[in-house]
Amino acid sequence: MKFYNRFIRTFQDLPDHTTLLVHSLSGCLLHCYGCHNYDEIIANTPRQYKTKEDLYNYLEKSGFLFDAVMFSGGEFLIDKIEDITVLLEQVQSIFNGKIIVTTCGIYNTKIKHLIEKELVDGIHIDMKLPYHVLDPKEDQKIFQDIMGIKASHQLIENLLESIDTVIQHNSPLDQVRTVKYPILADTFFDEIRDYIEQRKSYFQSDVPYYLNQFQYV
Repeated sequence: MKFYNRFIRTFQDLPDHTTLLVHSLSGCLLHCYGCHNYDEIIANTPRQYKTKEDLYNYLEKSGFLFDAVMFSGGEFLIDKIEDITVLLEQVQSIFNGKIIVTTCGIYNTKIKHLIEKELVDGIHIDMKLPYHVLDPKEDQKIFQDIMGIKASHQLIENLLESIDTVIQHNSPLDQVRTVKYPILADTFFDEIRDYIEQRKSYFQSDVPYYLNQFQYV
């Protein structure tokens, strides 16, 4: 596995924690509107990169400076689940802090695997659109404009199941979040918020939901 050549220290991505942000260079199935990482990490993958051994060494020497490691992308879960498992098991063996994975939600079975094997302390999942009220045929342009993909019923099913998986996990370090894309009407975000609240009520979950403002580059 390859990672962005700079591990980033952040105080914002995980409230009340000092976090080491690690970006995977394995790619992403999406090309989301205004994605900050697409050009540098996905479309033009850097020639210089860090390996998993670099990460292990860094954590062994400097892990005391952080109380969490967050794996992001691109899409961190795009790699083989066997490789992801080995990586996270090794990180757990040398790092005493929390492990967070951010994901778009396409890989539901991988999310379940990480939770079942207790390889993560939290999942941060993006709900980019109100999937539950969109039709992959009639609303294809919306999926293309926001997520850069051709939607299908199976894709929507996977995304919604991943949302439920995270809500059911109900860890204090889980998050469901949405970017307030400026090209969408407020009704889209109202639908997402209401859906999340309904699912939280159904599963008796306290997972926080965040509506993040779109950041122009």
